[in-house]
Amino acid sequence: AGGRSASSSGDGPPEVGGLILRGNRCVLVRSLKGEWQGMRIPSMPAEAGELSAVTALCVVSEVCDIDAEDVEVLHGVPPVNSYAVRRGKMRPIAVHALYAVNPPPPGPLEAADVEDPEDSYDWYTFPRAMDALASDPFARAALAQMAVALAA
Repeated sequence: AGGRSASSSGDGPPEVGGLILRGNRCVLVRSLKGEWQGMRIPSMPAEAGELSAVTALCVVSEVCDIDAEDVEVLHGVPPVNSYAVRRGKMRPIAVHALYAVNPPPPGPLEAADVEDPEDSYDWYTFPRAMDALASDPFARAALAQMAVALAA
């Protein structure tokens, strides 16, 4: 389903994110092509008429380069909003909770805390994710909202 992009007319399609969770960790992405600096919650524009939960699953494969079959939507957890400036306008990003269907690789969990700048994503604990998102207060707020929703 490649080739997704915002339309050139109007405000374009809504943007949707997918926060992949596994245990006490979540996925943040980096741009390997220099499209943005630092880490962010994975997101992309939705296709016209596409359900936002479906777009969230597309984010997994198209932005994170993870097989969509490796995650599932956490039903019963409503999306939270983040915001980003796109084409000069503040736009909401509906971030859906997704869960990895496979357990973490064997070995100590601390091994999962190693960042790999050659990979499009890394796994973060909540405190490390908040640090990685330090320059994006909207993403930090969305992450905190998601943590509260999951704790309820």
